[in-house]
Order: sequence, then structure tokens, then C-alpha cells
Amino acid sequence: MSITKILLTLGMLYAPSLSVHAQRLDSIQTLQDVAVVGIRPHYLTPSQTLQGQTLHNLSTTSVADALKYFSGVQIKDYGGLGGLKTVNVRSLGSQHVGVYLDGIRITNAQNGQIDLGRYSLSNMESVSLYNANRNERLQSASEYASAATVYMQTKRPTKTMWQLEYGNGSFGLNKIKGFFSLKDFLFVDTEYQHTKGNYPFRFRSEQEDTTGTRHNSDITFYRIEAAGFYRGLSTHIYYYNSARGLPGPVIRRLSDQWDSTDRQWDQNFFIQSSYKHSWEHFGIKANLKYAYDYLHYLQDPSTNASTMYCNNHYRQQDIYGSVSAAFNTRWLSVTASTDLRWSDLNADVYGFSYVYRLDSKSLLSAIASYRGFEANIAMLYTNISDHTRGAASPLSRLTPMYLASWHHREWTIRAFHKRIFRAPTLNDLYYTLVGNAQLRPEYTSQWNVGADYRDRHLHLALDLYYNRIEDKIVAIPMKCQFRWSMVNFGLVKSLGLSTTAGYDNQWGKFSLSANANYTCQRDRDYSSPSDPEYKNTIPYSPLHSASVILDLGYAGYSLCTSWLYTGDRFALISNNKEDMLGSWYTMDMKLNKLFKIGNGQSLQTTIECNNITDSRHEVVKRYPMPGRNWKFTVKWTM
Repeated sequence: MSITKILLTLGMLYAPSLSVHAQRLDSIQTLQDVAVVGIRPHYLTPSQTLQGQTLHNLSTTSVADALKYFSGVQIKDYGGLGGLKTVNVRSLGSQHVGVYLDGIRITNAQNGQIDLGRYSLSNMESVSLYNANRNERLQSASEYASAATVYMQTKRPTKTMWQLEYGNGSFGLNKIKGFFSLKDFLFVDTEYQHTKGNYPFRFRSEQEDTTGTRHNSDITFYRIEAAGFYRGLSTHIYYYNSARGLPGPVIRRLSDQWDSTDRQWDQNFFIQSSYKHSWEHFGIKANLKYAYDYLHYLQDPSTNASTMYCNNHYRQQDIYGSVSAAFNTRWLSVTASTDLRWSDLNADVYGFSYVYRLDSKSLLSAIASYRGFEANIAMLYTNISDHTRGAASPLSRLTPMYLASWHHREWTIRAFHKRIFRAPTLNDLYYTLVGNAQLRPEYTSQWNVGADYRDRHLHLALDLYYNRIEDKIVAIPMKCQFRWSMVNFGLVKSLGLSTTAGYDNQWGKFSLSANANYTCQRDRDYSSPSDPEYKNTIPYSPLHSASVILDLGYAGYSLCTSWLYTGDRFALISNNKEDMLGSWYTMDMKLNKLFKIGNGQSLQTTIECNNITDSRHEVVKRYPMPGRNWKFTVKWTM
């Protein structure tokens, strides 16, 4: 057949389709607007993130458990499942760490302590830690007001589903969780948990060797959360109610009694909303929040003769609002924001006067980007005034921040300097027999230089840093142990190095995720050259700390192993041998198996073992931690 005949035959075969295509081209076809949404990466500050499946495969139950695997982080855990858990970053102190849920800060005007054990990971998409602060447009002024920031981001539901979970574990643990989500619109997350908390312990010191069972470490709580999403608007509602025992320190007395009988009841509620909208060169964001916190503390000498009677009730309220606006061009972004917060505290403590605080912040920030170079200059103005009998003088400060980085392919070189302060809490200033209305704010100055390598599978980071803390607020005893006073005392200098390594890859049904962190940090007291403690190591500051997470997945199975190490540290500034807390490490393991049972339903079973090596250690002196313990969980999804 000739080439001409072949062409004619092909033309006849394809003529109808070509004709239809030509008809379509004769008319104008209109497509709907398509918006491409993404987050532009910024490299100015060191950051660490646990997210997605890796976060949920860890043998963890709360945000505090996840944060302990980050470089430069110390979690203070006061023993037991019901004990207080606070975060300390690079030895700056827990009150210099801002904690944010969906971009809005969680606060406690009374004592500045945020108990991270109250926040579950079940509805979290990611947990992130930023030294200095996150570098993004449209941030509120409050987000610049901390030496370090922790961000908890809840999951926006991607499908409609139900989940029911039951868990049983050591020390009388029983928990029930329920979760419902409506695709792209809302979720409701509920949890009930009870544990007796009693566990055997062994406490050793230079003069003691005590064994026994930890009592009064029980906790019963329930939590209800709900969040709704509609375009740029999100709203989050949270309620937490708990009754717990406070186990207290292990101190052997003449009565051979080391158990505390103190009890605490908590109620925490907040509702918050955030709205964000962006145009081509302009964006706005608004936040609004109301929070109510109630605490009842009981110390009864009829059950423990070594204590004084104390039956106190504390009530706090917090109203917060912020507005941010940003103007963006290709090379420059300018953000202006203002925040206003009203907080109050009322207590039935003898001699305590009702107090409320007005806290306003204003921010002007500029971010410039050009050919891989990026710089951020920000100025934060803060004004704080208290209103009560004998109130402290109003506080006004202007604090700067400077960040710069250079990014080329997989490499980033970065540096920052930030000077910030934390105001004395209401307890520091006004608490009966303790407060000091003449306290000055506690300043921190941070310098950091680092390098970062990141490709498709591998991430490496190295940072060198120096911190200086001035006018540190500390409590010292007065004439008796029941009367203390808050004073500005101290200059602390910290020099450290932190390294991070991560690797993620997948080969067919097999997946691997690995993360490792190491920190070497020296913290010394330079308060007074004439003091015997001059240049001593500050309490609870290990020279070495490290963590490793290894998560393996295969065909519905997941095995996550995590290892945590903390080196020697002192419990007191005196640095005496008897105050030394020895190094310790723990290893946890969690095995998951997902079963598909048809009709879109699945069943996930989990068995986990924490502290496999049965390490008997203390995070805080005389608060022994649990040894080896087990947990079994079943989760049904439909």
C-alpha cells in the first residue's frame, strides 16, 4: 500500500474526532478560578518538627512526651502520670517558652507554668519547636514575645469518620477516647482516663537507700475538644476537668512516712477563633480568645501531720484579641500587628487582693528576600500594667530581633540575635508572704549561628548558641521555711551546641523514618564573684543530652523505638556531691498493626512498653519516675 493511501485511511478514521475537537475550539471555554496554595519555606531560625505518622507512632500520650525528643529541651516531670510537666528550652526557663495552639498562645498569668501533660496528641497534626520564633508573615505580636516557641497544630479533617479507642495499662490505667470528624468542616474529640498511679520505686542518695510504693499519684480526667473550619475561619473549643493526687518528694521522716496526701482539682476552658485572608499583595489575620481556669488545692494535716492546713481556690480569666496586617511584594514583606490581653486572678488565700493585668503588644516586622538571602528585622513594644492594692509600677519595653539566612540548593546558613524579657507573674508580685512588687523583668539575650542541609530524604542541622539571662527571678527563704520572697538575683550564661539528623524513605511496602538529636550545653552562674557558687552549674542543666527515634513500617505494621538520654546534673546551685542527679536513659517501643475489615472500616491494635530497661531515675530530685510499664490499645475506625 502506498503512503498516500495510508494517509487517506488514517484521515477517514480520525475525521470525526478531529471535527468534534474543531467545534470545541470554535467556542470560548471558561474555566473556574484555580488557587494554588502553599507555604513558602523560611530558614531564619532553628526549628524541629514531629508530624504525621511519626508523631502518632511514638510511645507518647501528651505533647510533653513528644517535646522531650527535641534537641535542647528538658522536660520537668514531677513524677507519676498525674504530675506537672513543663518544658525548658536551652535552660532559658519554662516561663520564657511560649506555647501556641493553632497560632494562639496558651497563658497562665498566675504562675506562668503551662502543664503540657493536659494536651493530647490524638488530634494533633504536628508539634514544632522554634528557637526565637517562627518566621512567617501575618504573625501576632505575642508570637515574637518569647525566647522560644512551641506550636501545636490540630488536624483539619480530610474525611468524615468515627473512631473509638480503648486502652489498658500498668498502674491501673484505663482510658476511652472518641473522635468524630466531618470532612473539611469540624471534629469532636473526647477522652476519659483514670489511673491509680501506684508504682514501686527505689530512691538512692549519699545517706539514703529507700524502697517503697509511690502513692497519691492517681489521676482521673476527662477532656472534650471541638474545632470547626470554614474557609479562612477556624474556631476551637476546649474543656478539661481533672482530680489528682500530688505525690510530693520522697523524704524519709521519723514516722517512716514519705507519702504526700495533697490533692488538686482543675477545670480549664477556652474558646478561640482565628480568621485569615490573603489577596495578591495584602493579607489580614484576626484572633480572639476567652479562657477560664479554676484550681482547688487541698493540703490536710489530718492525713499528713508534717504539713500545714491549706485549702485554696484560684480562679483566672483571660480575654485576648489581636489584629495583624501584612503587605507583600516579591522581595519585601512588612507586617504590623497589635495585641491586647486582659487577665485577672482571684483567690481565697488570706491577705490576697483581687488583681487584673492589662498587657498590650505592638509589632513592626520587615522580611526581605533576594536570591537566596533572607533577613528579618522586628521591633516589639510591650506595655504591662497591674491593677490591685499596692500594684507594681507599669512596665514598658522596646525589644529588637534580627535574623538572617542564606539558602542555596540544599544548604542554608543562618544566624539570629534576639533580646526579650518575661514580666514577673502575679504570684511573683502579689502572692501572700511571697510576692515582691518591686521585681524587675527577667531579660534574655540570644545569639545563634547554624547550618542546615536538607534534601528529599536527609536532613542535617548544626547550631552554636550563646544565651545570657539577666535579673533572674528566684525564690529565697526568709525567717522560716513557710515564708519566702521573690528577688532579682543572678546572671546566667549558657554556651551550647545542638545537632539534628533525620532520614525518611520508602521502598514499596517498607518505610523508614529516623531522627536523632544531641545537645552539649554548659550553663553557669555569674551572679556574684564573691559567692562560693560563682561559675557553678545551674540546677537541672545536663552537659549532655540526646535522643533517637527509629520508626519502621511494613504492610500495615509499624514498629517505633525511641531512646532518650540525660547526663549528670545538679539539683542545687551549690553543686555538692549529694546534690548530683546521675545520668539516665530510657528506651520505649511501640508496635502497631492495622487490619482492614471491609466497608471502609479498620481496626488498629497497639502494644507498647515504656522504659524497657526498667531505669530507676529522677527528672526532678526526690520525685522518682515509674519503671517498666505496659499499655495495650485497640482503635476502631469507620
